[in-house]
Amino acid sequence: MILVTGATGNVGRPLVAELAASDVKVRALTRDPSTALLPAGVEAARTDELGAALEGVEAVFLNPAVFWDGPAELLRLAAERGVRRVVTMSSSSVVRADVASDSPIVIHHRELEAEVETACTESGMRWTHLRPDVFATNTLGWAPQVRESGVVRTAYAQAHSAPVHEADIAAVAALALTEAAGLDGAGPVLTGPESVTQAEQARLIGEAVGKPVSFEEISREEAQAALVAQGAPGGVADTLLDMAAQGVGTPAEVSPAVERLTGRPAPSYAAWARDHADDFR
Repeated sequence: MILVTGATGNVGRPLVAELAASDVKVRALTRDPSTALLPAGVEAARTDELGAALEGVEAVFLNPAVFWDGPAELLRLAAERGVRRVVTMSSSSVVRADVASDSPIVIHHRELEAEVETACTESGMRWTHLRPDVFATNTLGWAPQVRESGVVRTAYAQAHSAPVHEADIAAVAALALTEAAGLDGAGPVLTGPESVTQAEQARLIGEAVGKPVSFEEISREEAQAALVAQGAPGGVADTLLDMAAQGVGTPAEVSPAVERLTGRPAPSYAAWARDHADDFR
């Protein structure tokens, strides 16, 4: 049995579907099982009943967004109940030289990784840290602008990134959870297959939805205020904008990990936009 935390999130939902399609027993952790809309055969468990959710579980997918106060309780209960493996969704920021070591994103994920490693060392559990780079789903934040005006307004039009499809993160997570990829103790960086600028991403969204989408560059201050208004803490918004600023005119590094591990090419940002076209209409 595999426990997927954050089972209805951007990565959790395709991960649950992938595991279920492979006839793996899955238990999905969610705040409200009655609204989770899980695939047939998947068990649902409540986030506030961790002890019961971990009974009979061999591997756990740890999405830190579910555990605002840290994963200590989950890790303690997992060790007590004989869990053998923890696969953590971390961040490429912990190994990126262009991200300040004192940024809140780096500090958070480094502390997360250290806590998981310590708990696993003490209990005999094995760990894998998945380190996705920029999530393609981050650009879903542009959807209201695209629907309303066909214009994306943010800073740094020429900032490069290699956005990774959430389905690719899920595919690698499934391999790590089922021991199919030899990833114990590993921390693969996951990116998309190509570097694209933010202006190019807006254009590709337009192609996917069948209408022109343009990019209007605004000041960093305006972009920072917009990110905070969307719920990003100030320090996180600053780090995201710092990363974008450093990517202006500099193609993003592309990792071969997705293709190497899954045996298939990672889908492009254009493919991701087509998959999500309805979100922008």
